Parts: sequence; C-alpha cells; structure tokens
Amino acid sequence: MQSKALQLYTIKELCEKDFIGTLKNVAQWGYEGAQFAGFYDTPAGQLKNTLSELGLKPAGSHTGLDQLKEDALKRQIEYSHEIGNELIILAYLTEENRRNLDDYKRVADTLNKAGDLLKSEGLKLGYHNHDFEFEKQEALTGYEILLSETDPSLLSFELDVYWAAYKGYDVVQFMETLHDRLVTLHVKDMAVKGSERKSTIFGTGELDLASIVAKGKEMDVSWFVVEQEHFETDLETAAKENVRVLQELLKQKV
Repeated sequence: MQSKALQLYTIKELCEKDFIGTLKNVAQWGYEGAQFAGFYDTPAGQLKNTLSELGLKPAGSHTGLDQLKEDALKRQIEYSHEIGNELIILAYLTEENRRNLDDYKRVADTLNKAGDLLKSEGLKLGYHNHDFEFEKQEALTGYEILLSETDPSLLSFELDVYWAAYKGYDVVQFMETLHDRLVTLHVKDMAVKGSERKSTIFGTGELDLASIVAKGKEMDVSWFVVEQEHFETDLETAAKENVRVLQELLKQKV
C-alpha cells in the first residue's frame, strides 16, 4: 500500500503561522501523511492526538547531522515514539560536512552509529539528497561514498527525484540501483526555462513522473512525499493540485 504525504517544508510559512491548523488542512487536501521539518515547539502528546484525530500518519521527520548524536538523538527517539513516527531522516549536509572524501566518511560513521541506535529502538534512519552529493570526491561521488560506507541494515535512502534528474541521472535507473535501501521518494516536477530549472506543480514540468511513480510502486516504496520549493501560485493551490496529480499517477497500473 503506497501512501501520499506532504513534506511540510513545502508550506513552512503556513506551519509557522498555525502548525496544528495547517495539519488539519493537509488532511483535508487529501494527504494521508505528513513529513515533518521541525515540530514548532509542539508537545509530542498534543501532536499525537492531532494526528490521530485527523487520520494523518507521520511519514518521517527531517533533521540535521548535529541532531543525530547523543542527547539530541535520544530526544528525537523519544518524540518519535510518542507520535508514532518510524523514520528519522538526515535532511541536509552543511558545506563544512561535505568538502572532501574524508568528510563524507565521517558523516557515514555518524550515520552508522545513529542508525544502530535507531534500529535498537525499532526505528529507521534515512538520508535525503540534494544535488551536491552527486559531485565527485576523488573517484566516487559523495552519494556513492555514503552507500558504500554505511551498513545497509542501518541506513535507508529517501531519493529526491528532482535533484537526481537535475544532475543528469535517469531517475528510474537510479531507483533500481538503490534496491531495498530506497524507503521513500521525494516527488517533485521540474520546469525548464532556458538555463533555469525550478520545481513546479506536478504535471506542468518535464520529469516523467508516471514512470517514476510506477517504479516506486513496483519497488514497494512506503511513502510518496510531495515537495515543492518554487511557486507561481499560492501554497494551498500547489499542495492541492500536487496531491490530485499524484493520486491519479498512483491509480495507474504498473
């Protein structure tokens, strides 16, 4: 069963104004899950009750590298258990953590340690890419280093299809190389205007979302997570249209 979620960073301005009210809208728009990019100081018990009332499930939570260590990680584990979140995802590597091969190896070590603790707690660790992981670090890309230097039982991957396509990869082929380490997909479309590329409403860009979603279904990806970063309309209109198009794509037979 594949489910549709919204990465709440997409509508962060709305979340900042009224986090709980925005979650109610997310459910009404047709999403089955919410992927968190911060909790806006909301007590775990309150968020758990809100999600239960709305029929929304956690589709993972994004976090930073410094939050995957020691007490910060323990607090995230506790919060995740209380709200029923099973997946903690490293959202972004700051520049000082990705300058060279050794940096990526240190990150991989941190991910292995965090993943081991999460696994012992019945949770999963994921990694979300941008474009910089596909730059060469000597013979390998940063992404290849993370794949090879981490334990497959301790780290899964959330592939951002936009950034993979942005760097010239065939997204469907790339998904296949991840095999069962592919846990969720960040689904985005790409508008190309001259040399400029931006994320756009599903179906108005140039990515083959039908093939990407079909491959995700075939690979039994758990969450198809909507994300958009550039807008030519208001946030609500974009979020509604994206989930409508995604629902149509998920209905298509593989």
